[in-house]
Amino acid sequence: MRLRAHHKLFASYTLLVAGVVVALIVGVEATLRPSLSQQAITDLGRELALGREIYDASPAADPDSLADYLGVATGHRVTIIASDGTVLGDSDVAREQLRELQNHASRPEFIEAMEIGTGSSIRWSPSVESDLLYAASLATDGRVLRFAAGVEAIDAAIARVRVQVLQVGLVALFLAGILSLAFSVAITTPLRRMQAIATAMAGGELGRRIRLSRGDELGDLADALDRLADQLQRRLAQLEAERKEMRALIDSMTEGVLAVNPDGTIRRANPAARTMFGLGESVKGLPPEAVARRRPFVELVARVLEGEAVPPREIEHQGRHLVATAEPLPHGGAVLVFLDTTELRRLEGVRRDFVANASHELKTPLTVIRGNAETLLDESLPPELRRKFTERLRANADRLQAILDDLLDLSRIESGGWTPSTRPIHLPTIVSESWMAFAEEAEERGIGFRTELAEDSERLEADPRALRQVFTNLFSNALRYTPKGGHISVTARKLETERVRIDVTDTGSGIAAPHLPRIFERFYRVDPARSRSDGGTGLGLAIVRHLVERHGGAVAAESELGRGTTIRIELPLRPPKDPAPPEPEAFRTG
Repeated sequence: MRLRAHHKLFASYTLLVAGVVVALIVGVEATLRPSLSQQAITDLGRELALGREIYDASPAADPDSLADYLGVATGHRVTIIASDGTVLGDSDVAREQLRELQNHASRPEFIEAMEIGTGSSIRWSPSVESDLLYAASLATDGRVLRFAAGVEAIDAAIARVRVQVLQVGLVALFLAGILSLAFSVAITTPLRRMQAIATAMAGGELGRRIRLSRGDELGDLADALDRLADQLQRRLAQLEAERKEMRALIDSMTEGVLAVNPDGTIRRANPAARTMFGLGESVKGLPPEAVARRRPFVELVARVLEGEAVPPREIEHQGRHLVATAEPLPHGGAVLVFLDTTELRRLEGVRRDFVANASHELKTPLTVIRGNAETLLDESLPPELRRKFTERLRANADRLQAILDDLLDLSRIESGGWTPSTRPIHLPTIVSESWMAFAEEAEERGIGFRTELAEDSERLEADPRALRQVFTNLFSNALRYTPKGGHISVTARKLETERVRIDVTDTGSGIAAPHLPRIFERFYRVDPARSRSDGGTGLGLAIVRHLVERHGGAVAAESELGRGTTIRIELPLRPPKDPAPPEPEAFRTG
């Protein structure tokens, strides 16, 4: 059983007072007994002196009879002892039993009386089997007269004093117990309060305070604890703010960060790292093999846990290129940082492809222009050929201008320099106006054109100029790849998602499935030779994709070789203020 502080204080004070009472009782006995014994010996000595006068005055009397007489007169045991220690008379022993008594020559009071005339002692009497008080005196005839008295009176007096002291001690003990209990409670109550509040602080309740107004050490201790709690609360608040700030910084990083325990298990991973490695929310305790089974990753963790700082190195995980660095922590464990360079690699590839394709596309008209210009320098060239070369020069200059215009438009759209200026439009009007530029050519080639626009899809909000360019580019591509006698159609209907779905379909040569995902890339051509011969720039569908996405829409293609191609567009009825293109998968399933 655990004793509280006030119990201990109460018990200690009570035991202290009880010890004092016991000490008083023992001290009283130790003090009174010698004093009472000495007083009794003195009184017995006076009576002995009177008895010796009587004995000296009766020299002819029988010793035993005289001992009996003096015993009756004084009430004490009287013994007359010869100088050799033989008992001649004893008031408490019959005459016939005197011979059975031991020789008293060795008795201390007899020896002392023989030496100095008087003697006394308190000792155990074998004959009566109790403690007796002895006083002896040397008579004129050389014999020793001895008086013996019991110590019962002394013991009774001491017992009475002991009882009185005990009674007083019990009263004092009771009063001391009450006072000690009150004192211990008064002392320990603020201590218990401090202990309770300190325990609460240790449990996280740092707002608790003692607020004890006392002018003693307990008050000073309470003030010190309150100041300590204030400082601790400020420090913890500062540390918590820094921890949250650091956590927010790490969580907002695009680099993946993994914190590893000394045993190699994962301690923490930021959202970027969980995305990179396909981890769930609960990553604590995962072994390195559960994060990535690739050997470079496991070796990276093993090296950094050995205390080695690993410089940037590239590893591959699930088709992604990651640049990893690792640093050991001072107290064990490590931090690993991963930079995903997959998109950078892709963009670098796109950049290289763009430079190569753009250079190739620009080279063709420039070569034609240069060749025709050199031919025109010949003054002997016939007028018919001169006109023919001049027409080629102009046509390739126009094509070069078209490529440059498309590049400028695409650059302006991608850089955010252009935002759609939306207003309510009539979709059939936009489609008709866009087709007018191709109607004559289509009629000459016998290509039919039809529209099927649902009534609930005719009204939407969009940038009319951008939408005309979208249809112009789509009609140009469709007309370029549709043979004579084919047809081009435009259909539109409203979806349940408050969007309009527009399909531009032709009956041209179609596109093979492997090419479909890339036809909206810049300068990507399914049939490069045929496209250049038809005068295309290779940027039309890329411009279409960007214009549609800037409206908050999406675009995709469906095609089959020999059966034609369908370019499918989805536009919101009311585009958002800051549109973000939806995922292609979401568009296709819609």
